[in-house]
Amino acid sequence: MVKGAWFTMKYKMMCVLLTGVIALGSLGGCSNTGEKTNEQSEQASNSQQTSGAISSSIVDGAKVDLTYTYTTRFGEVNQITYPDFSFDYPDSWEITSEEVTQTSEEVILTNDTGVTITYWNFSGMRDLTGPTRNMNRVDVTKVASASFIPGYVQATDYSDLGTFMVGKLKTVGQYDMLGGGEYQETADGGVRYALLPESEVGEQEECIIVGLPTFSFWYGSHISLIANSPSGEFTEQEEKEVVAILSSFRDNSVSPDSTGISSTPPDTDTAATIDELWDMLTGTWTFIEVDFDGYTETVEDKPLYEHTMELRYIDGQPCMSRYTQVENYSYPDLIYHDFAAVDEKHYNAYLYKKGSYGDDYGNWSEDVKLVWYNFDLSNLEDGKLVIKYYISWDNGYLDERTYVYSRD
Repeated sequence: MVKGAWFTMKYKMMCVLLTGVIALGSLGGCSNTGEKTNEQSEQASNSQQTSGAISSSIVDGAKVDLTYTYTTRFGEVNQITYPDFSFDYPDSWEITSEEVTQTSEEVILTNDTGVTITYWNFSGMRDLTGPTRNMNRVDVTKVASASFIPGYVQATDYSDLGTFMVGKLKTVGQYDMLGGGEYQETADGGVRYALLPESEVGEQEECIIVGLPTFSFWYGSHISLIANSPSGEFTEQEEKEVVAILSSFRDNSVSPDSTGISSTPPDTDTAATIDELWDMLTGTWTFIEVDFDGYTETVEDKPLYEHTMELRYIDGQPCMSRYTQVENYSYPDLIYHDFAAVDEKHYNAYLYKKGSYGDDYGNWSEDVKLVWYNFDLSNLEDGKLVIKYYISWDNGYLDERTYVYSRD
């Protein structure tokens, strides 16, 4: 089982323990992101699909013409170093939805009967934890080989993911998470198709947590490419087309002839863990300025803002400590619970996630969903560190503040 993409047995136990929490209150229905307008869908389709020489895929002896190519845009939109991926699709399919945020990218491809293929890049957190609504047992079988070859992402080699396939996902049972957690076999469980490492073949446990992916693999962030049918069934032709599309998915930075090892040595001045980031930023930093809601204030403007910042540990947990030179005031220590590398110059450290961690710090209101700091090392050689502070609300509003420090 791929590390970071599936739940360990310990987490399966956690899912069952969370049943009592779920029973105490109702949960919202599962969804990926908000619905997009027809205008947005049309813009996405017009801007991202490209046509050229028609490629073909042979599935079960039948040829599927793949007329168009879609290329993802997470790195381009966020102006960070991250691979762009491509997949091909027939002219009977169209891009109906596209959304790129600072932590995710979602693209939905749809045919005329409502079958969808959803690409989701989710970097909001490495460990997928939270209250589970449903838990399924899924039989994963290989139906075709895939073109995807894992390589380097943000200086990390992912070739150990191995060979990829198109997997058929058949739900064979469900756990009663709103009751006692009893398992019941499902005679007519639905079928899906997904791009997965071949190591995922066999029976797998699937915890459904609202707003988080399943059947994903960790590639610098969670990547999932899954085909769903409204009825849970696919016609023979739909299956051929779905398999051909999923098989065509590829990392454009990796050559088809590659063994998965990049010919370019990775940048070694990066952090794969929060401990490595703390080591890179060791010492104390002096506050220079803050930017909030378009207004910039410096120490000269607000003397009370003057403080030093140090990244250290409390009881083995990474934290940020700040101390002012005015009135000997110390800010509360910030304890971080999760970490994710965005690229070689940007790193997210997560302070609070509703229902998961961080309740021990701050009086967060019920509508606060996620709180994190982004460490920007772009100007580190000049002795400057930029830290962005984010608060995300359930209604989609994102509060952002930017702090600039100089190294002492």
